[in-house]
Amino acid sequence: MTVKNEDIVKRLLFVAHRVPFPPDKGERLRAFHEIQALSQQFDVTVAAMSHNREDMESVAGLREFCRKILVAPAAGATGLIRGGISLLTGGSVTERYFHSRRLRKMIISEARREPFDLVMCYSSGTLPFGLAVPAPVRIIDIVDIDSAKWASYADSTWWPKNWLYRRESAAVARLERQAVERCDAALLVSDAESAAMGSGGDKVFAVSNGVDLDFFRPDTVAPTDLGSSSLVFTGTMDYRPNVEAVCWFVREVWPELKHRIPELTFMIVGRNPTRAVRQLAKTPGVNVTGSVPDVRPYLAAAGVAICPLQMARGVQNKVLEAMAMGKAVVASSAALEGLEAEVGEDLLKADTPDEWRRHILKLLTDGELRDRLGRTARKCVENKYNWATRMEPLVSLCQRLIQSKAEGAVR
Repeated sequence: MTVKNEDIVKRLLFVAHRVPFPPDKGERLRAFHEIQALSQQFDVTVAAMSHNREDMESVAGLREFCRKILVAPAAGATGLIRGGISLLTGGSVTERYFHSRRLRKMIISEARREPFDLVMCYSSGTLPFGLAVPAPVRIIDIVDIDSAKWASYADSTWWPKNWLYRRESAAVARLERQAVERCDAALLVSDAESAAMGSGGDKVFAVSNGVDLDFFRPDTVAPTDLGSSSLVFTGTMDYRPNVEAVCWFVREVWPELKHRIPELTFMIVGRNPTRAVRQLAKTPGVNVTGSVPDVRPYLAAAGVAICPLQMARGVQNKVLEAMAMGKAVVASSAALEGLEAEVGEDLLKADTPDEWRRHILKLLTDGELRDRLGRTARKCVENKYNWATRMEPLVSLCQRLIQSKAEGAVR
């Protein structure tokens, strides 16, 4: 435990849909840093679902920040079946997939043993757990507007998938509205996501992501042997937006780049590559790594980091990490939404194949420009994306809400 002042400690329950450790991918990264920051002022209990053996083994990494950790196995295939039935009957896959009767019982039992002062739910799918626990204050971190993500999926696919995606979008939108109505505050990852919520008024707050500036820095690791004529994309490679991004790039942009610079290589770095991603490795110059112990050597070695997402929600951690590593970054408009960086100064933006080719060729042939963008990118994240600074509003909000409820009870 790292609570600073035992005299003012309040009990906080943090409910996550996945074990938030290790902080090596988006959904775990933000939750972990929230827990880390909250543990400085609160007595934190974490409740989460484990989805595999690695999750259970990872729990130990949270003990430094928590007094207690409650973990129950996720339903797996049963959860998907329940989710499918829920979707067909007007509910959401999200809510039923992340349902766990066992975890709910564990949470309620712990609350009866010693009441919580605040419950924080991470993602809309955990709302039912938070509502089941009696507590003066409830906060939910919705993170991204998932209903908008499902709507985007529907717009980019055919029947019957588009019909299923639209039903999920509508059901999740109802869940998101309920979250705002039933909680004292709702968090989103950016002002753009907050605006997209469209309701909630003064109960909705934007709390952005950060980046570990000590871990992601140019001088922390030796680069792999790629040379400056290389591009890199990092991300979980069974996540649909990532899959579509690299497939689009290899199809629409890569052939001309490879023709212009024959020695050029493109590294696709990340766990669980789908069959479509693995097939890209058959393209000359394209390499698919699969899971790697550390993405930093690949970022350090690359001439340019790219993020050609065609659809995206929230703040892209992959962009922040590349910037922190001092890399020149080219990203799509979708990938830059919600990011506080100046296009042309901190990074470059490209959407059409021609824009992508032009920016990448310029960076690969102009070392001075490439180095300058890398330096300004690093300075940008140093100034704006320190995790401790980014989490201060969350800690203050929790303290303020608890104090407000206590004062109201006295009156």
